[in-house]
Amino acid sequence: MALVVYWGMAFVLPKGILKEVEKRLCSFLWKGTLSSGYPKVAWDLVCRPTDEGGLRLRNVHILNQVLMSKHLWDVIRGDRSSIWVECIYITRLRDRTVWMVSETTGSWGWKKLLKLRSLLLPHIRFLVGDGMTFSLWRDPWHELGPVIHLFSRGPNLTRTDVAAPLASVIINGQWVWPVQGYRRNFMEFLQILHSLPTIHGGVDRVEWKHNGGTFFTSSVYDHFRTLGLKVGWSSLLSGVFKIPRNSFILWLAILGKLSTLDKP
Repeated sequence: MALVVYWGMAFVLPKGILKEVEKRLCSFLWKGTLSSGYPKVAWDLVCRPTDEGGLRLRNVHILNQVLMSKHLWDVIRGDRSSIWVECIYITRLRDRTVWMVSETTGSWGWKKLLKLRSLLLPHIRFLVGDGMTFSLWRDPWHELGPVIHLFSRGPNLTRTDVAAPLASVIINGQWVWPVQGYRRNFMEFLQILHSLPTIHGGVDRVEWKHNGGTFFTSSVYDHFRTLGLKVGWSSLLSGVFKIPRNSFILWLAILGKLSTLDKP
């Protein structure tokens, strides 16, 4: 599993490779070898936490997404102390934000990395400062998403550049939106104004919504996966004095998957 984590941190792994890794992990769990065998419990359940009836193994598909999302998060928050992030800003972004880049251009790995933006976005908080960093139309600083998705004709009607910074509608720390061009699209304009975020001053910044703003892969994994129902017997399988082999057999028995003479 350590090799999976290592390569999962370095590359967006193809689905075929992840399926093969999952197949081998499953075979080793049930057969003790890499040869294929009949699994007694669905792999999705095996990968759930113990309080949801699983064995707390990691789903390699989700794990790869989480590990690569850490790199994307470094790009989003602009941590240019990293050589890799600095390289991305110079070669890929070129004075644009990561939200302005299309998923249809670039290498296969880069396009796959950009697709993770939709997974990260619900967990990111945008704090508007001077508006010099965020894009007015394309960055998702608004709680409803990129403004251009709400008001597609906005740049043309307001005669502003589609790449204009958010600072173009901020003066002395106050929102100052141009009235011109909104009369024909009053409802869209009202929707935008009704939920404008607070201007915090200083520079624009982004924060992780959870864990006090710190990106922990363990907690991000839980945010990315589908949560299951809690079970009441999970405490029987864990503890200082629990023997792993016995806990595994008990787990199978509770799930009704233990081969006994009373089963056909």
